[in-house]
Amino acid sequence: MKQLITNRDNRISSSKTIQALGFIVLSASLIYCIYLDRSCVPELFNSFALFCGSIAISKKASNAYMYKGKQNE
Repeated sequence: MKQLITNRDNRISSSKTIQALGFIVLSASLIYCIYLDRSCVPELFNSFALFCGSIAISKKASNAYMYKGKQNE
C-alpha cells in the first residue's frame, strides 16, 4: 500500500493518495450496493469505470506534459 501513495523519494504524494482512497471508497460503495441489491448499481459501475479510466489517462497526459517541459529547457 505504501508504494501506491508515495513518490520515488518515499514522500507521500497527495494525488496518488487521493486516487487510492477514491478507488477504495468507490469499490466499497459498489460492493455494498450490489450486496443490498440497490437500483443504483449501473450508475455506480459507470462512475467507477470512468474514475479508473480517467486516472490512467490523466497520469499519461501529466507525464507527457512534464516530459515536453523538460525537453524545452
